[in-house]
Amino acid sequence: MKGKKLVWLWASLLLLVGSAIADTLKLKEDFPEVYVVKKGDTLWDISELYLHSPWLWPRLWQYNPQIENPHLIYPGDRLSLIYENGEPRLVRKRIVKVSPKAHIEEKTKPIPTINLSAISAFLSHDHIADEDMLKDVPYVLGDNDAQSRIAIGRAMYVRGQLKPGKYFGVYRLANKYQDPFTKEELGQKLEFIAVAVSERLHDDNISQVKVTQVLKEINQGDIILPLPDQDRLPAYFVPTNKHLDDNGYILSAATDTSVMSRYDVVIINKGSRDKVAPGDMFAIAQPGKVVIDKVKRKSYEDMANRYDRAFNDEQENVTLPNEKVGELMVFKTYEKLSYAIITDSKVTIRPQYLVENL
Repeated sequence: MKGKKLVWLWASLLLLVGSAIADTLKLKEDFPEVYVVKKGDTLWDISELYLHSPWLWPRLWQYNPQIENPHLIYPGDRLSLIYENGEPRLVRKRIVKVSPKAHIEEKTKPIPTINLSAISAFLSHDHIADEDMLKDVPYVLGDNDAQSRIAIGRAMYVRGQLKPGKYFGVYRLANKYQDPFTKEELGQKLEFIAVAVSERLHDDNISQVKVTQVLKEINQGDIILPLPDQDRLPAYFVPTNKHLDDNGYILSAATDTSVMSRYDVVIINKGSRDKVAPGDMFAIAQPGKVVIDKVKRKSYEDMANRYDRAFNDEQENVTLPNEKVGELMVFKTYEKLSYAIITDSKVTIRPQYLVENL
């Protein structure tokens, strides 16, 4: 009995040690001892200088009273690496310029998690519509000149009640997304056409708007949706190792391209109904290729007689294991779909590559 308890104790200790080792941050060999934050840096960029897995950056700042909130890291901050209880930590020292004259210090914005220029268009405009979103949605009637291309500053009329003073996006219904295997309808892409501001309400459920920005010709029937407040767009995403119950897939790139790589935006078939949220990190895996085991086939042909070969002429197909080829981070979710940015890619990424747990 004592022997069993001893074995159980040793097994428990080994599990604890193994867990501690696996949970230890792995630093790069050439990490900088001191780094001064520059304009244009992101938390991801800085962590990539130190960590093999930069999405673990929250742990690099964790338990640090000087950087309690990583959102408060600014250009000019001097970062140094220290160790606390065996764990690496980045500490900050704010560089202050001393001047004999009184002056107003120019305010700078704290650095974001990732480069927002890569995803800002997808944050500021809705690009996926579900059935509820399209119910009784306002749509374009036209202008008094019946022109297909409405000039900026001219009045345009919309069927629907739009609150005056609010900005709206003009969209065109585009391709529908479908699960490649279950064939479930997942949502519909909206092509961004223009920006307009509502000016006044008219009778017969008509709103008058003024076009302020045009990317493509506005057609009758193009739909109108509210634009989010630019000041409320998220700049910070805390990466989270989220667990999926089953694998997902990359449906397509968010832009008109058939192949993708690092910092490209993709659409995946996982959304809020799968408990996916902004900041969730997942691995990208290339599906295992199906190959013919010619070596085993040749060995069979050498040993088998003519009768066996004639009636057992089946190929030996083998599916190779899935291979991790990158990582992505979700930054915007819908019920059945999500937008994600590829944060790492070892090969060219293609539609129907797997989205797996890290």
